[in-house]
Amino acid sequence: MSDTGGTDEVPAVFRCHVVAEDAEALRKFIEETRPDTGCRPVARETAAGLGLDLYFRQDQLDSARSARSAPRVNITAVENITENWHARKQEVGEGDRFAARGALPRGLGRKE
Repeated sequence: MSDTGGTDEVPAVFRCHVVAEDAEALRKFIEETRPDTGCRPVARETAAGLGLDLYFRQDQLDSARSARSAPRVNITAVENITENWHARKQEVGEGDRFAARGALPRGLGRKE
């Protein structure tokens, strides 16, 4: 059994495209809703404003849509990525890979 209310059901995760009227509105929405922004979030100008892909569990998405900052953004659920999300999380190790002073990063991602 898991801690999801007595079922083994995994919460759905959605990739959403969020467009805000300006950078301030997008920043406030992200600060309030705390979505997963991915490794390297890149906001892009669109005809409607500033757009960014964000990741939400279903419960987070429901809350985000009713957030105080939500009226200044347009949230579009693009795809359900639950299966891929959980498969990729299995690739990530345990612990803090930067715990040792001077340790070099290892694993997924680009080294800079």
